[in-house]
Amino acid sequence: MSKRIIFAGGGTAGHVEPALAVANQLQILEPNYEISFIGTKNGLENQLVPKAGFPVSHIPKILLPREISLSLLNWPFKFIASIWQGVKLCRKADLIIGFGGYACPPVYLAAALLGKPVMIHEANAIPGWANRLGVLFAKEVFIAFDSPAKRIGKWRNAKLIGMPLKADILNNHKLAGEERLKVRSNQIEKWRLSPDKFILLVFGGSQGSRHINEAILQSLSFFTENNIQVVHSVGRNNPLPTSTENYLPVPYIEDMAAAYTASDLVIARSGALTCAELAAVGKFALLIPLPVGNGEQSANAQDLKNSGAALVISDNKFNSDWLIGNWSELVRSANGYQPKPMPDTSASMVISRAIIKRLSE
Repeated sequence: MSKRIIFAGGGTAGHVEPALAVANQLQILEPNYEISFIGTKNGLENQLVPKAGFPVSHIPKILLPREISLSLLNWPFKFIASIWQGVKLCRKADLIIGFGGYACPPVYLAAALLGKPVMIHEANAIPGWANRLGVLFAKEVFIAFDSPAKRIGKWRNAKLIGMPLKADILNNHKLAGEERLKVRSNQIEKWRLSPDKFILLVFGGSQGSRHINEAILQSLSFFTENNIQVVHSVGRNNPLPTSTENYLPVPYIEDMAAAYTASDLVIARSGALTCAELAAVGKFALLIPLPVGNGEQSANAQDLKNSGAALVISDNKFNSDWLIGNWSELVRSANGYQPKPMPDTSASMVISRAIIKRLSE
């Protein structure tokens, strides 16, 4: 009999891409498994999951109010309704695995009510509230970062496996010689840029960053005067600036593996997925942690900073003046960076095998 596995999570690429990496690997190992996703109506999962060939169902996005208001009084009723929706979606599942995000809390509770086995993967160095709830019900817990926050309670038994990444990202570090030059040349040609000039890759996560966007736009004259080419992912919901000979703005970068290969330096936020990808491809970066949530982006960046793979600047200090004044140091660091070899076993394979083992018991 075919097994049914539900992947819960979404909102941003940091939740969706790791889930898809595991789903794709699991489908290769067990083609007869029925794999589906639960997300919210407005998350990035609605573009990426169907494109990967998996169905996605929706659950209401219930935000926990951060201050006393009428919405706080209504919240328990809305949350209970979302749990009931989760019960209906998970009733026939054999296993639920969550990756964090707004869809996860009601799904975790629904799985607990139904007695379904739950697994979770926590991508950030500091867990969000969804997986802090999920860990209470999880049969197995996987983490991408080791941190003090994960050495207490059920987190103590978590397996440190790194981040599930797409196959093309994992294969990037294996490229050598002519093969790497070919990937780089093809991508630069697609961008219609020059292979003889420095290429800066800028992105602020899947949703973009207005603060980073402003600093880059204010630095364009400096980049032009110094023959620096900029590929700038501004975010799907942000205005697209005018392109020039040396400046290529895009809403979103689909092929990140090729983009990393073609670039000489990266400027980005320090979401868990970005940090894991940078480590996998061996690319030096300037990281600007997003100052929200529980400080997870600052914690995410520390491993790369400590290994010499990144410089980290706080959001309130980063601007065009800082960038121009520190540009020479950034280029020297990028040119001198020697990446560490990556392990052969992928996190996607580890989780997939764990799912298969659990379902065979």
